[in-house]
Formats: sequence, structure tokens, C-alpha cells
Amino acid sequence: MASHVGPPPPHEGTGVQSVDVFVQAEDGASLFVRDVGMEHDRALLILDGIGCSGWAFRRIIPRLGQRYRVLLMHYRGHGRSPDPPRPWRLSMPDLADDAATVLQARGVSSAVVVGFSMGFQVALELYRPHRERVTGLVDLAGPAGRALATFQGTEAFQHVLPLLRVAMRQTKDLTRRLWRGLVPTTWVQDLGALTNQINAARLHDEDFEIYLDQMAAMDPELFFDTLGEAARHTAHDLLPYVQAPTLVIAGAHDRFVPLPTLRSIAFAIPDAQWVVIEDGTHALPAEFSDEISERLETFMESTAAAATAP
Repeated sequence: MASHVGPPPPHEGTGVQSVDVFVQAEDGASLFVRDVGMEHDRALLILDGIGCSGWAFRRIIPRLGQRYRVLLMHYRGHGRSPDPPRPWRLSMPDLADDAATVLQARGVSSAVVVGFSMGFQVALELYRPHRERVTGLVDLAGPAGRALATFQGTEAFQHVLPLLRVAMRQTKDLTRRLWRGLVPTTWVQDLGALTNQINAARLHDEDFEIYLDQMAAMDPELFFDTLGEAARHTAHDLLPYVQAPTLVIAGAHDRFVPLPTLRSIAFAIPDAQWVVIEDGTHALPAEFSDEISERLETFMESTAAAATAP
């Protein structure tokens, strides 16, 4: 079930038409979807990273929407999607079911699925039961599972996370006040630049501010529960059996999902394309929006050609 929330305005000054809708999941969760370029036949579905609601694709979606239909879904409790009913269903297969529901509700029979960061875990779980709906897979700096296993080159974070989640449940009000006071501050961006987490020379300040605002608006308990699901999940078993055309794009300086991790994914998937952006970090869709757009356009054309080949 989908409900419109407004007339389709031109998307970000490009003349491309878009519509914002809410799609209802089976358990009653409401999912915000931006549907861009609906006049086009071929579609991309963007599955974002945890805590993200489109900030990294602000310059990519308007460009792609001139040639393709582009759908951006906000996960449960992310962006304009309200917190879902309890008990929360936040596993990667749950989020993949949401994505399948969105495609069905919007009348999209198949799409190239772009997974950014955690979004690639969701993309793989969408592919697992719905292979006919996935005409191609794009991994933008995303793990295939165990999201915290290589974060900052250590496994320590996956061991600390359960303690954080317990503490958060015991002090919900205090945690929310701290979260909303600290997250949307400029020192977070400065720290990211100083520690080489982001390429500050390539990142627009307003983009990162949007990201911090989106993070601050989230329920921190929901954020860490989703992160816990991503940390436990794995789809490594699926990689050798992926038959859809696949493109893996890595940032050479990514410290969240390091280059060796992404290389192993690319070489585990049969015939996957492998691209490294030399100055890219984990925020590479925002840092290199033009190059990512070009790569996606080329991939879209190659998948279309492969589909029509005798």
C-alpha cells in the first residue's frame, strides 16, 4: 500500500519529476520512498548506509533521474520513515523485505540495486529470494556481512557494541539528549577529516551537515539495534552464487570497509567488475559523485546490453 505525500515536484532544479510516497510494510511500518524519473523504463533502487537517508546521493540522483527511474527508500526509523512498531524488525532480511515491498508497491518489476555501505548487505538479502527482480548489483563500499569485523582495522568494536546497547536501554532519556546534542556538531566533521575518515577536500560541507542532522534525528537505540543486526549478519555464503552482473566500487582510503575486504567480495562474485577510487574514503558517493554517476550509467548500459544479447 502506498500513499502520496505531495505532487511530483521537479527534482532539485533539474526538471526531472519526482514523487514522495509512503509505502506500508506487512507489519504496519511506514517506509518513505522518493521515486524519481518515473517516465523511464529502467530502474535503480538505492539502499543506503545505516543512519543515512540520501545525503551521499544528493548529486547523483538528479543526474541519474534524467535517464533512469531512481528509487530511494528510507529504512525503518531513518530520515522520513517513522520509528516502526515494536518489536522492531531490523534484520538485513527484514530490510530487504521492505525493499521488495517498495518495488511491488511502485510497480517496478526489476531494478539494478545499489547498496551503499550496510545497504549492500540488504541488497544481497534482496537478491537471495528475489533474483528475478535484481537485474544487477552495485556495491559502493559495502561489506557482505559482519559490518564491524574490520571497522578501523580491528574487531574490538563488535565486542563493545552489546555493552553499549545494554547501557542505552538503561538510560534512554540521557542517551537521547547526549546523542542529539553531540552528533550534529561541526567537530564531528573536523575529527573525521583529521583522522582521514573522510576526504574533506572532496566533501561539500552542506552534505555532511545533512548527514549529521539525519543521524541526530534518529532514535539512538534503533540506530544501535540496526548496527547490531548488521554486525551479526553475513551473506558471504551467497557471493559465489550471484549470477547478476555486479560492480564493486571501493575507496582506497576506506577505513570502515577496507580495500582488502571489498577486493575479496569482488573476487568471490563470478565476473564482478572491480573499481578502486584512489582518493576515496567510505563517503565516496558524496566525495566523487560525478565519477560514481558515470560508473553507474556505464553499468546500466552494460546490463541492458547483456539482457538483450542473443
